[in-house]
Amino acid sequence: MIAVLGLALCITQNTATPVESDYYTVDYLTPPADELIEVGGMDFLSDGRLVVSTRRGQVWIVENPGAEDPTAANWSLFAEGLWEGLGLAVVDDKIHVLQRQELSLLTDLDGDGICDEVATLADDWGVSGNYHEFAFGLPRDDAGNFYFSLNVSFFSPKWWHGKSPVPYRGWVMRIKPDGTVEPVASGLRSPCGIGFDAHGRLLVTDNQGDWFPSCPIVVIEEGKFYGHPASLAWTERYADGKVEPSDTIPPDVARAPAAIWLPYGWSRSTGNLVPDLTGGKFGPFDEQLFVAELTNGQLLRADLEDVHGVTQGACWLFRQQIGSAARVAFAPDGTLFVGMTNRGWGGLAPGHGVARVRWTGRTPMEMERVALEPGGFRVRFTLPLEDGVHVATKDVRLEHYDYDWWWEYGSPERDTRPLDVAGVTVSADRRELRVLVPGLEAGRVVRGTFSNVVGAGGEPLLHDTFAYTINVLAGGSGEVVPVAKLVPPPPARATGWEGWLRLTFGDATDIWNANGWELCEAELDPADSTRFATRAGNGALVGTGDAGDFTSRLALGDGSYHLEFMLPASGSGAIVLQGQYVVNLADTRRGGELSSSDCGGLAPSDTFAGAAPQRNAFHGPGLWHALDLDFRAARVDASGAVLEPARVLRLRIDDQLVHENVALGAETAAEGDGVAALGSLVLRPGSGLAVRELRFRPTTKRERPNEQDGWQRLLADEDELASWTRTGNAEWRIENNILIGEGPVGHLFSPRGDYGDFELRARVKVNEGGNSGLYFRATPKETWPAGYEAQVNSSHPDPQKTGSLYGLAPVKVHLVPSDTWFDYHVSVCDESGGARLRIAVNGVLVTEHLDADRRYTSGHFAIQQHHEGSVIEVRDVYLREPTPAGN
Repeated sequence: MIAVLGLALCITQNTATPVESDYYTVDYLTPPADELIEVGGMDFLSDGRLVVSTRRGQVWIVENPGAEDPTAANWSLFAEGLWEGLGLAVVDDKIHVLQRQELSLLTDLDGDGICDEVATLADDWGVSGNYHEFAFGLPRDDAGNFYFSLNVSFFSPKWWHGKSPVPYRGWVMRIKPDGTVEPVASGLRSPCGIGFDAHGRLLVTDNQGDWFPSCPIVVIEEGKFYGHPASLAWTERYADGKVEPSDTIPPDVARAPAAIWLPYGWSRSTGNLVPDLTGGKFGPFDEQLFVAELTNGQLLRADLEDVHGVTQGACWLFRQQIGSAARVAFAPDGTLFVGMTNRGWGGLAPGHGVARVRWTGRTPMEMERVALEPGGFRVRFTLPLEDGVHVATKDVRLEHYDYDWWWEYGSPERDTRPLDVAGVTVSADRRELRVLVPGLEAGRVVRGTFSNVVGAGGEPLLHDTFAYTINVLAGGSGEVVPVAKLVPPPPARATGWEGWLRLTFGDATDIWNANGWELCEAELDPADSTRFATRAGNGALVGTGDAGDFTSRLALGDGSYHLEFMLPASGSGAIVLQGQYVVNLADTRRGGELSSSDCGGLAPSDTFAGAAPQRNAFHGPGLWHALDLDFRAARVDASGAVLEPARVLRLRIDDQLVHENVALGAETAAEGDGVAALGSLVLRPGSGLAVRELRFRPTTKRERPNEQDGWQRLLADEDELASWTRTGNAEWRIENNILIGEGPVGHLFSPRGDYGDFELRARVKVNEGGNSGLYFRATPKETWPAGYEAQVNSSHPDPQKTGSLYGLAPVKVHLVPSDTWFDYHVSVCDESGGARLRIAVNGVLVTEHLDADRRYTSGHFAIQQHHEGSVIEVRDVYLREPTPAGN
């Protein structure tokens, strides 16, 4: 059976709105039965057979890979038992495979089609055993040198900080014909793609992460440094002094600029790249680069040029809805083969196998090239503009941005500003536009979008947006300015989750009303792309037309919302803030003016006219989109009347700005700000919606409690700690004003044991696998206290997690990750119906429970250390009791 994805893209050439499949078809070779072909490398034998190496250590030879019927391709297993073949090259019909630990020559000695000998050609680089130490390859130059790139290592818990514990993690390497291994260039992170372009430049793609704000394409030059400090450990400067590069402090080493920064919305995990040297067999993009993209499951196109001797250029979307593209290779007949893999990396289905992309012979109306000129751009199209079409300055929308260069995991687009277009002129042959842009700057990425561009015969522009990386201005001084700017390092962090609440991690529906929603793995149904195919798993929450609203039981106010969403073809859904402000999510891939019903549009209400998104940020069905929204809730008075309307401060989809500072209703004149309104977050399934990674960070200004308001600070120093009572064998100490409890089980009891009503605020964290609790009105016993317990548990098997009132009001969702500081605010107060207890995490009320039995009336405040291996840390502990009546 031939798997076909993205059926909504398949329409006839006679339709008024052509789509990608009219120009480039996609089909899939049928893999051998019961095999997962996770492609790591591809090349061709002289007789046209395809050779494929895999992450699972196999090498396959495919006969008839170019047969019209993909089921006619015959697979035979040539070798197995290798260690992760992520690079393959055929030289004079000899098969070379780059394993994790060596370059190997595979030989069939007796001619039976099965490898008999694996010979080591080179292995002079380090492998420590870390899971992330991939080796990628395997281009070869005219002198017979092989090239490969080495991943940095990732160690828990700070996995986002790449390390280079052994030579030469984070380097590009050369293997000479005699087997000598030489380091070439440093500063890479996860350089999954490596290859030569049509002009002999060695190119590497890398992946967003620490020190890499987005995914780049870099031109490798001998001795250059490309931005990630870890690999500098193996340079003379660091090795001679036995100094390890800092995780967080930028090194004082010159950086070579990336030739192209791929927009995050287009590429989150970039694979390898290959130039079109087919002589026109693949369409009108001679010598341009085709780039594999794994997460979004698509191909990008890139074109490089040299300005003042510095390489830079443009990129575009090319062909979407393919699968987890990690490797690309051109066959002699001009077919582009795409190798897919996503195990542990994530990506669009299918996550394994081999796809074929073929030109239909019909030329799309595309931007063939975008070249930088003094004062603007020259844009060449694949077809001439249709007679009578006039492109005005209003039809060209330009904006530019840059990035931060720091140890954080990636960077948003920074300093995004529009560019004025001073004029647009058409060339005599109507193939080119000259766009005059007086405000161009070096060290910026320019994103340009065209409207009203129609080619000869009425062909509309297939992809209307380009991104051009400017390292140096044309006609200027030649000064190179990096797009990724050196900025002050952000404050040190534990996990990057500080302040956030994970709303669906662990028990995904615990704090939601989730009627009809399914926790599963989801992808487009191969037989019907307007619906999802689901299977057992926990990768997504899926709601269809039969499901009700997915409504949070938590009341949320000011803050930042993050989620990832996926829609089927023609699918729709919505996010509803505070149960009333609707953000539409829809597959609205169409031309014309955008409206509030488009993806990212803000729906109208009685007091709000609605707002169209600034751009159509929907990239296609079956793709995961990241939505980030900063929200300011309405301000209300004591009666609930609105004093100021709610506002969407900023809404971004895949890091593209969609809205900024939009008031969601009419202003009401009143004095003072009032109180921020609270309400539920709602996900509305519409005709089909899949979501994951829901989280919320309240906008709260953390202020130290004031002693004049009755707050008393506890556990401020070792002298005070000495007055607290210990039970069990736990070790308690104070370091840098932080109370640390570890070792065997034990408890720490306050000197006073008569606390009744009180509230407590503290900063708390627990390690991976740790489990602890804060006790109130506790009575000490020999081994275990009796009292109300606010649980502190991120990953321990006990199902009651942080925010639980243990045994009375459990919270089963993992709100806070391990090793992450969070604000804990707990109160207990007697009232006529019993003891009312409230627990807030990071400023959000998570638990409210009335204990009608009033189990505990007074006692100590206590902290628990649960078991050997658990570590609890507590700081900034403040306790307040009610002011006596009459005072």
